[in-house]
Amino acid sequence: MAKLWWNPAIAKGLLIGPALAMESRDQQSEIIDLVAHERGLPREKVHLSDRLLHDLGMDGDDAVDFFNSVQERFGTDLTHLREHWSEHFGPEGFSCWYGLAMILAAVIGGAVAAMTGLSAPWGFVIAVALLAAALWASRRWGPTDRTVPITVGDVIAAIEAGAWPIRPES
Repeated sequence: MAKLWWNPAIAKGLLIGPALAMESRDQQSEIIDLVAHERGLPREKVHLSDRLLHDLGMDGDDAVDFFNSVQERFGTDLTHLREHWSEHFGPEGFSCWYGLAMILAAVIGGAVAAMTGLSAPWGFVIAVALLAAALWASRRWGPTDRTVPITVGDVIAAIEAGAWPIRPES
């Protein structure tokens, strides 16, 4: 009969390895729950490959609140993310350029309606059509989106590492 030897290092690995895997699954589940709650989505609609901004629409104050919750709950150091925040997310609120575009569209829509003898609701319809055309043109021919996406999986990886990764300077 072969003699069995007790190796504490192996035993520790056998005991801690599954515990770490279980903790990782718990963190993953908790982050998915947090994202789903933040975005008002069912848990099943959130996937590791979902991008916070582009797929889930998390931007501005919503993203700040989410990452504050992550830092509070898991103690993750988000210093490097905060240093490069504008590369990942836009500001909260309404750009003054959008406001000017709306005023311009309303003036043009009202003027066209008045000159052609159309009623005021038609001026509104013209203004909305102008805004839709401007939005379409800016997305088609405007500046490209240069934001660096963050996925749900990236958040989980940062939590597991204890800190947001340092990006190499390009």
